[in-house]
This record gives sequence, C-alpha cells and structure tokens, in this order.
Amino acid sequence: MNRRDTAFALLALGAAPFAALAQPDKRMRRVGVFILTSAEHSAAWLAAFRAGMLELRWAEGRDYVIDARYANGVAKAGPALAAELVATRPDLVLTGAEQAVHMLAQASKTLPVVFAISKDPVGSGIAASLPRPGGNATGLTNLATGRGAKRLQLLKDAFPRVAHVGFLFDPADVGSVSQVKEIEEAAARLRLRITPLGFGQEGDIEPAFKRGGAIGAQAYMVANGAFASTHLRAIVDRITRARVPAVHSSSQYVEAGGLMSYSPSLPDNFRRAAAYVDKILKGAKPGDLPVEQPTRFELVVNLKTAKAIGLGFPQSFLVRVDRAIE
Repeated sequence: MNRRDTAFALLALGAAPFAALAQPDKRMRRVGVFILTSAEHSAAWLAAFRAGMLELRWAEGRDYVIDARYANGVAKAGPALAAELVATRPDLVLTGAEQAVHMLAQASKTLPVVFAISKDPVGSGIAASLPRPGGNATGLTNLATGRGAKRLQLLKDAFPRVAHVGFLFDPADVGSVSQVKEIEEAAARLRLRITPLGFGQEGDIEPAFKRGGAIGAQAYMVANGAFASTHLRAIVDRITRARVPAVHSSSQYVEAGGLMSYSPSLPDNFRRAAAYVDKILKGAKPGDLPVEQPTRFELVVNLKTAKAIGLGFPQSFLVRVDRAIE
C-alpha cells in the first residue's frame, strides 16, 4: 500500500465513528393507540393519522408500528387497558380526549401522550396552558366547550317550533357531564326546555328514549362521549324511530343516518396529530409543544333521513350547510 492509499485508509477509519454518529435513529418506533370507543368507530381517525404520518415520510411497517387498545365504550375497562398498553413500553401513545389521558396517567406520568380531540385540556388538568402545556401530554382540542350551544342554536334555527329537547349524556363520563350545564345555560337564552337523559350502558338506551317520549321531548341532542360514539348506530336508529329532529356532535352520526351535526373535522385533527408524533419521536418534549385548536368545522345534514321521517329544512338554513347527504 503506498503512502497515498494509507492516508485515505486512515482517514476512512477515523471518519467512520463520526459517520455512524451522524446517522439518524433507524429503529422501528412503536406508537401505542388508546381509544375509548371501538375500532370501527375510530377507523377513519386512524386512517387520517396514518395519512398524516405518510405526509411526514413515516411509513407504517417500515418506520413505525401501531399497537392499539379499544375500550369499546366501556369506561370501566379503560384503566386496565391503559396499563396493559403502557406495560408494552411504546415510544408514545396517541389517544382521544381527557378521560383517556387521565387513565394513561394512572399507569405512567412520563410516557409521552398525544391527544387529538380534547374537550378542555386546561380545565380538565391535562395541560397547564394551551401555549405551554407542561407535563407529558399535548395535542389538539375539538373545542367542545361552546360547540354545544352552537348546535342547540342550529337545531332551533332549523326547527323553530321545537320547545323541549332531550339531552342524552353519559353520567360516568366527566366530559359528557360538563356539557349538561353549558346546554342548560344555552337553552335558557334560547327559551328552550332541556331535560338531561342519562345512559351509560347499552341497556340504558331504550329506557332513556322511553323517558324522553314520556316527558314530551320534541327533539334530541347527544353529548360528546365514548359511550355514545361507540353506540351511535343504535342511538341514531332509535331517534329515527321517534321521528323527531336531532343534532349530533360528529358527522359520523349523520353518515350513519342521523339528521344533522355541527363539529370540527375529527379525522383532520388526527391527521394533524401526526405532526406532534413526528416531533416527539425526533426528540421534542410534549410539554413544550403548544396545544392547537381545530381549523375545519362543518355543518352536515342528511336529506334522506329528513325525508324519511317527514321533516324539511328551511331553504334559509340549507344555504348554510357545508355538506348534504342525499
């Protein structure tokens, strides 16, 4: 070997450790997913999350894998599932709202958590503030606070003769319960009567509607919550049989046959959650990443359902609709 070859060889050997240090971490990342509803209900959410990850050049199966746990709307099953998921030592966990974040916190105070549809992260204690949440959790809100009042207003605008509304909520869901006061305050301003109707198990659905019928409810609202989301088809079917108007907290209800909804785009929130996952997997601390709010809201109506139950929307209302299902 001549002197020139020797010099190049020594340079190569010396540079090798530095080149190795410069390489990015190529190990397969593990993203835990903890959802209190069902796999079926959250399928569109996770599809949007995967799309968001792909936009950021994270390919599932090549760069990361998902390990999911679903409580299927049974809140009591949540803590054990959360602990089970945390025990698998994922790099972080993607989840929905406050109730799930609190369950994860019971199992770990340090595991990074990204929430996608929090109702009130500061009020619920999972974030110190929106600009700087602190702790191990951050993500996006769905602006549930204030949206209930807007939904009630839209229901009144579409059906001015409605005077008494049954409000379906889960008494075991803190986020669901918090919406009752907001709706009652909004109802007072709109001169509407509100009757809260609790349900938390599948067997509670029919009795809740029988009570609604007995008290003369002329329309229904359904609170945000894991139980209602998991059983949305049964709820929508029962409201359809009652042949009265209803406004929902997600377009998924309308796509399943519900009459109308006003909400942020929840799949869009999960798509945007990928940006948080990307930053955390690259070393960012959740507590330093500001909580963001939804950017897309939509008023959706199902004209086929309206026709089936003998209801019609005023033209002045239909011009405000973002999407109509026919």
